[in-house]
This record gives sequence, C-alpha cells and structure tokens, in this order.
Amino acid sequence: MTTLLLILSITFFILQSVSMKFVKADTLPQKMLIHGVFTLIAGIGMFFFLILSNEPFSLSKNTVLFGISFGFLFAFTILFYNLAINSGPLSYTAFYFSSSMLLPTFFGLLFLKEELRGTLLIAILLFLMAFYFLNVTKDSNKEVVSPAHGKQKKQWLFYCILTFIGNGCLAIVQKLHQQLQHGTEASGLMLLGFTFASLCYFIAYPIAKSKTGEVKFTTTSSVKQLKTNLLPILFLAAGSLLGNLLLTSLAGKIPSSYLFPLVQGSIILGITIISTVFFKEKLSLRGKIGIFLGVLAIVFINV
Repeated sequence: MTTLLLILSITFFILQSVSMKFVKADTLPQKMLIHGVFTLIAGIGMFFFLILSNEPFSLSKNTVLFGISFGFLFAFTILFYNLAINSGPLSYTAFYFSSSMLLPTFFGLLFLKEELRGTLLIAILLFLMAFYFLNVTKDSNKEVVSPAHGKQKKQWLFYCILTFIGNGCLAIVQKLHQQLQHGTEASGLMLLGFTFASLCYFIAYPIAKSKTGEVKFTTTSSVKQLKTNLLPILFLAAGSLLGNLLLTSLAGKIPSSYLFPLVQGSIILGITIISTVFFKEKLSLRGKIGIFLGVLAIVFINV
C-alpha cells in the first residue's frame, strides 16, 4: 500500500507540472485568474477532506502565521513556475523546481545547527556542476545568437531562479512550522495556505489588468477563459492537493532520507521523459548530463 501511495504522490506532482503546459493564458491577468480558481478549488477540496476524514483539527497562532506565509509563497512560486514553463523547456524548468530543496538544506545547516555531512558537500558540488551544464551552452561558438533568443533565454532563467527561491522558501516554511508544532496541524497549514494563495491571486488580478491596459472587466470574458482552461485547472488543483496530502501522509511512514530524494528525483525523470516523448523537446548532451547530475545530487543530499 505504501508503494502505491508513493507512486501516486509522484504521479500527482508530475501532473501538476505538466498541466501548466496546457494552460491557455496569454497575459499575466489571465494567468492570475486561472491560478486563483485552481488554488480555491484545492482549498475547498482540503476543507472537505478534513470533514470526511474526521481527523482532529485545530489552528494555533503559529499555523495561522505560517499558513499566510505558505499561501503567499505558493502563489509566488506557481506563478513564476508557470511563466518559466511557458518560456522555456519543461524538463530543464522542472529541474530548477525540484532542486530547490537545496535551500532548506542550507537553512538547516545555518540556523537549525544541523550536521554538515560529507555527502552534502558532494551534493552541493554536483548541483553546481548541473547548473553549469544546463545554462552554459556552445551557441556562441556555432552561430551568433539573435538578440530575441538571448533575451528570451535570460527571461526564462530569471523565472527559473525565482521559482527555485520560492519553492525552496516554501519548504523552509513547512519545516519550521512542523518543528514548532511538533509534527501537528499540517492539514491546517495546507488549508490556510491554499485559501490565502487564492486570495492573493484574486487581489492581484484586477491590479494586473489595470497595469497591462486590460481595464475592461467582463464576467463573460472571464467565464470563457475559465471554460477554455477547465481541464488544466482541475488537474492543477488535483495535482497540488493530492500530491501534498499523500506526501504528508508518507512522511510519517517513510524516512525523509529515502522519501524526498526519491520523490524529487522521480519527478525530474518523469517530466524529462514526458517532455521528450510527448512535447518533442530535444535535450542536448549537456542538458542530459546536467539533469543526471541533478538527480544524483538529490540522492546524495539526503544520504
């Protein structure tokens, strides 16, 4: 049963990333609307899960504060992850998303006085090598890169870096919350997190419309936009909610040193396979080496 839950958890997280590839939204306000709806659906789903599961539910002051932080960071991360996926290769973008677990590792070393292991140093070196292979290309040696292409690549890299920072900070918030609450109120954190993330998007939506010149706000155009993206929205909500729920459940059954590297590494490999087979993305030799080194680093980081 544990193996099945593990496979399902990985599948839902892959579904979350792949679904973003199918979101049809050309402007930032449209993306805000879609993200606001899918996080709202995830929050409602979390609410009904708590009711049906009959598990004890409480919200301490810590959970409220960390839940608000989680929601803001989740909204920030998913937005820039979506922008990165739409402006660059899904396989490479997913690497940045998953490798962000390096940040909570550094946080634990610097502020929680966790032990510095030799395997962690190896993992950091592998990550640096992976980033090099993924971002340093030989384009300049073969042909002159057009200004438009160079600008697009810089923009994609900027989105990836913001995704890396946001997702890493999310893990830090979860880690601190669980440490302060002694492993309790995880469901409350997720409920508040999804709810506040949705609120962030809905507040930012009209502001983004006015900034981009889309002043005309009609219910008809919004409903049409949501209908067009109905399946991606549902898959995003399901992937985000069920993936996190299963991972939280598995964390109490499987040692973290085995669970997290296996899940993150499997996500990178799964998305890479989907990208090459279904989206016809061509990985360069450097890209293949970079992703391999990244997966290897994720294994070492928790050995």
